[in-house]
Amino acid sequence: MARKEQGRVPKRILRGRLPRESFEMGERTYRLQKTLKQDFFAATGRYVSDDGHRVCLKHYHTEPWLGCPLEWAGRLMADREVRHYQLLHDTGGVPHLVGRIGKSAFVHEWIEGSDLLDLADPPPEDFFDQLEALVRAVHARGMAYVDMNKPDNVLVAEDGRPVLIDFQISWAPRPSWGPLGTIKRRVLAMLQEADLYHVRKLKRLYRGDLMTPQERAAGKRPPWFLRLHRAFGAPLRDLRRKFLEWVGAR
Repeated sequence: MARKEQGRVPKRILRGRLPRESFEMGERTYRLQKTLKQDFFAATGRYVSDDGHRVCLKHYHTEPWLGCPLEWAGRLMADREVRHYQLLHDTGGVPHLVGRIGKSAFVHEWIEGSDLLDLADPPPEDFFDQLEALVRAVHARGMAYVDMNKPDNVLVAEDGRPVLIDFQISWAPRPSWGPLGTIKRRVLAMLQEADLYHVRKLKRLYRGDLMTPQERAAGKRPPWFLRLHRAFGAPLRDLRRKFLEWVGAR
């Protein structure tokens, strides 16, 4: 079965519950149409109302794990992601926030289209130019997207425009002064540089035929901090995957 049909649901759920079966918002009742993703931190589903209106609900888990209370973490992560959607509401490339459900869930509009991972045909010729412009608009709001390396976070809407989803690990630091402010600005600049590198890398993967030699070369040269992350992060990632396979959650 294709990933687009089954969603990103682990074989065994280590924490939390699958998306709720239904919820009410305004004068509509929405019912679960498809589970999109379930992981240790959150569950995401596509919902449809009786009149055919579709939305996406993301619920951060608040259940404890191994005796450790994590309700505060679920609420904090929901608050962060809602803030990110609010900061980017008028960029034209981010789903509009519909509202909150409880203290650790929120609803955003559903965008018709397909993510890069499931796209049947190559994206439009100007797609990655539009994507770079969108990423730069995100940066202009004092934010780094951070998760640009995942093609399933980049949608190709029905009208061909790029749309970004899932701002769970994005970073929009609040203003600070002195040494702390300097550190924040430098880290933000590094993360923004990584965003643009991954835009070039995605273009090389999906529309390499449109790249100039200069773009192709730049897309093959990751910044030094990404090379450092790969050197130390890749072994930890592999260890995490082996652990998930061992407990039957992958």
